Amino acid sequence: QKPRTMTGSEATTSRSALVTLTVPSKELAADPLLSIVASVASPYQTTVKIVKKGDLSLVLGPDGAETLTHRNAVLRALCGMGLHNALDTFGSTPLLFLGGHSARSYAGASPVSALAVAGISSWMSVASSVRDGGADLDALLGQLDGYLGSRSFVVPCPEPTLADLDLYLAIVAKVSGEALEGKVKGCAHVYRWLEQCGA
Repeated sequence: QKPRTMTGSEATTSRSALVTLTVPSKELAADPLLSIVASVASPYQTTVKIVKKGDLSLVLGPDGAETLTHRNAVLRALCGMGLHNALDTFGSTPLLFLGGHSARSYAGASPVSALAVAGISSWMSVASSVRDGGADLDALLGQLDGYLGSRSFVVPCPEPTLADLDLYLAIVAKVSGEALEGKVKGCAHVYRWLEQCGA
């Protein structure tokens, strides 16, 4: 087999860790977490197309072999393996969006990290339920208070992760100000967590 010679723009185009994020402008404006992640993703790896009509999608690779359309999967891919963990590495972004666990969770390297990444997915599903109105917010806040009694954040990490931010933003979008203060009055751990995530 004869080796292939690359010429022109093909010779300078990388074929690794390139993604195209297509997001409707209304969805981008209404979703602060998606806005944050899209704004800190490397412009060398991520093309962001803001459209007036259409659906959210993340096309992985220049040939578009894989396309993600679910918001949570899009966010986790942007923060994790989709961009070689660039948004989950010390010094690359202001936060470790997956708690520094993404690279260590593959190939059996760390069971703790594998569980943390699974936890992020689960907590993001809880946030989706809050956003969609399918969660009893009072019951959730009570359960969350008990869960946070021995933890700083919802997954093992010294700072908020994608899951913390997603759940925080979902809660404050439903209730905020004095109404939220009233709901968390007896929930010291949730109050602390809300303060940390909002900082």
